[in-house]
Amino acid sequence: MYKDWYEVFPEIALIKDKQLQAQIVEVSDEALKIGGWTLDDLDVLPFTLIIPNTVVSYRTHVQAVTRTAEKAYWEFYKSYGERCNINYDYLIAGGILHDIGKLIEYEKDSNGKIVKSKLGKNLRHPFSGVGIAMQKKLPYEIAHIIANHAHEGDGTLRSMECILINKADMMHFEALKSLVGMI
Repeated sequence: MYKDWYEVFPEIALIKDKQLQAQIVEVSDEALKIGGWTLDDLDVLPFTLIIPNTVVSYRTHVQAVTRTAEKAYWEFYKSYGERCNINYDYLIAGGILHDIGKLIEYEKDSNGKIVKSKLGKNLRHPFSGVGIAMQKKLPYEIAHIIANHAHEGDGTLRSMECILINKADMMHFEALKSLVGMI
């Protein structure tokens, strides 16, 4: 179905820096390969295992978080101008890659059910995701977003880009949790 990452995440093309676009594809390819997934699996891979029987896919969630953070960027820019100094390319890259570690945090068991992998039981996705990002020499500002977008980053000094991704991610996660009565 999907022939490349640009079809999976058209948001990659929003990034002006072509080298950064290529790095995002490299990081994504590496996580996909390590996890043993295909591009098409991203529409059936749940975005979380915490919400029982979620019907929201990894792909849908990543796009929703990226687009929500992008909308916040434009509101900040309109309201505060250059005073916020938010790096648009890093924000979009961080949105696309914030959950990339889930591709190795999850696996299919012998019955085809998606469960935590051995690695996933020991390292949550912010850690595995930042490992791949650093291996592929992504700018540390993007690794910072991946590492600190979830609760692991609570209490740290998050960049503006990371704050927008964190809030977008938590907003979607908490709202979807409330739909199944988990809050």
